[in-house]
Amino acid sequence: MIEAEDSLRILAKRLKAEIEDLLAELAPESAYARLKPLLDGLMPEIYRSYDAFVSAVLETGPERISCSKGCSHCCSHYVTSVEPYELLFLHGKIRESPEYPSRVVGMHRRAALFNSLRDGKQDEEAEDRALYRYYLRNQPCPFLGEGGKCGVYESRPISCRMFFSLSHPSLCKGKSVVEPGNRNFLIELPEDIEADLARAGALFAGMRLPESLFEGLLKVNETFGRFDGSAGIDGPGPTGS
Repeated sequence: MIEAEDSLRILAKRLKAEIEDLLAELAPESAYARLKPLLDGLMPEIYRSYDAFVSAVLETGPERISCSKGCSHCCSHYVTSVEPYELLFLHGKIRESPEYPSRVVGMHRRAALFNSLRDGKQDEEAEDRALYRYYLRNQPCPFLGEGGKCGVYESRPISCRMFFSLSHPSLCKGKSVVEPGNRNFLIELPEDIEADLARAGALFAGMRLPESLFEGLLKVNETFGRFDGSAGIDGPGPTGS
């Protein structure tokens, strides 16, 4: 576990340093063409190291998780706490796919539903209620395919990678998620690694990207649009907004 943790620690510092150097020369809003190759190179490494860290942590426990391929109840949650560089990286992976337009529509619908469940309030308590109410609506993620397969599995954000369960999958569905027998848990990062990743995200403050997955991707889409193959694209493509 120490080796996996150290690898992730080094990558987190590298991500922050390289983004900082790049954005020192360019405004975040005009840096997409140069950010994309940077993120395409670093984010897969970070996710692999994170997954190795999680696997090592899980091996230290006496019980095995009940999560398995095709079990996708957790993919009906409204994903939050997504860093800006994760949104930009994922957007770069989906913007050229044939499913891109339908996924944008799906994200719009889910973001609108979530915001309607907040009762017009923006406080933390209202968000927690909205998250629970949204989950009860059983709205599967727009990236979820047949057989419970994630369509962006290799590029999914850390918030989608840190959720596990020791209880039966039936307790991860609907109102059962709040029953006493439900043993869901999150695997948190060491504080210093979490801090470096957060600092890397803070470098994008000027873009004002929402922290939720769907709203964040929609904002990136509004800003940069769909890649049309033209060189050096920095602004909205033909399907922007």
